[in-house]
Amino acid sequence: MIQHGTAPFLECSSRGDRRFSAFAARIKGRGNKSIEEIYQAAKVFADGSTGPAWREAKGKRAVNTDEVRALYSVLWDKYIAENPHLLSVLIATSGLQDLFGQAGHACQATELWRIRCSGLGMPA
Repeated sequence: MIQHGTAPFLECSSRGDRRFSAFAARIKGRGNKSIEEIYQAAKVFADGSTGPAWREAKGKRAVNTDEVRALYSVLWDKYIAENPHLLSVLIATSGLQDLFGQAGHACQATELWRIRCSGLGMPA
């Protein structure tokens, strides 16, 4: 579990506020695909393969980790830009968490906390 801020925490996953789940958050400008679909499909693996369905790629380490992490950040920025009313939800909360988040992995709670802090004009 990954947590940022203080309790009470807004759960940013399919078990909480689905608007902040990478599986439910869709980018209109990317064919209405979910952030999770886009992120997982961008991974490149050691054998050179890329573009698998999210289930095939999830949990597997990519050779382009830095690039897909940067993409993950951009996708969350784009999602909030397409849904600006959600920024006020983030700003109103004292903490964000992802029950499924793991240290060293891309995490929606971490990205959303960064966006929240930026919206408040403070460092993440």
